[in-house]
Amino acid sequence: MQLTVLGSSAAYPGPGGACSGYLVEEEGTKLLIDCGTGVLSNLQQVVSLQQVTAIVISHFHADHFFDLIPYRYALTRPPYRDIRPILYLPPGGRKSLLKSVSAFNDSPTFFSDHFQIEEYNPKVGIKVEHFSIEFAPVKHYIPTYAMAISGQKRLAYSADSGPCDELADIARGADLFLCEATRDSVDDGEWGHLLASEAVGLAKRAGVKRLALTHFWPNCDYSQNLEQARDAFGEALEIAEVLHTFVF
Repeated sequence: MQLTVLGSSAAYPGPGGACSGYLVEEEGTKLLIDCGTGVLSNLQQVVSLQQVTAIVISHFHADHFFDLIPYRYALTRPPYRDIRPILYLPPGGRKSLLKSVSAFNDSPTFFSDHFQIEEYNPKVGIKVEHFSIEFAPVKHYIPTYAMAISGQKRLAYSADSGPCDELADIARGADLFLCEATRDSVDDGEWGHLLASEAVGLAKRAGVKRLALTHFWPNCDYSQNLEQARDAFGEALEIAEVLHTFVF
């Protein structure tokens, strides 16, 4: 099982960066988790669009889904017209997706003509070939779902979240925990995000084997936070650098 970081910035990408997007692969299955600004470009550096098995969106903040719009336009062009990837959205996602393009297009099939759209039930989960995906509602500003993706190994992904029991529960026993660490200080007021120290606390509580921190503001200096986090968690703590691949 492997994870390639396509983007790891919070809200907006820094120079040469991209917002949230991650490619999970195992035995030919290629699963795109989130598709924020800049992700489509980096995705095509790793795989062709014809190879993408399915896309899963954690929530409807722009930095986690906005590149679905250029993705849709790509699917109207050769050589992609014959593919129609499966797109899994949170509850109410069809309406939210259409609303995002309502300023310039009012077609109810703007996305569904090119994606196979399904809204997942977070209480049930989904199967994507041999991957099983579980969901958990987490502490954020809008409805947001962390995920655990199980194949031969187990990957947990926090999406965007503040500290909560649900996140610790879904991460439990993960071989790799991809966890946001957006907050740069205890006084920033970002209750819907985590400090690196809070991510470490959740990872320890969940008993994960490896921890990869992600979702950083491009203009913030996290060096002290990350140094303290490494001291607390050890060498198994890593940073989700763009286009880095974790094999586990």
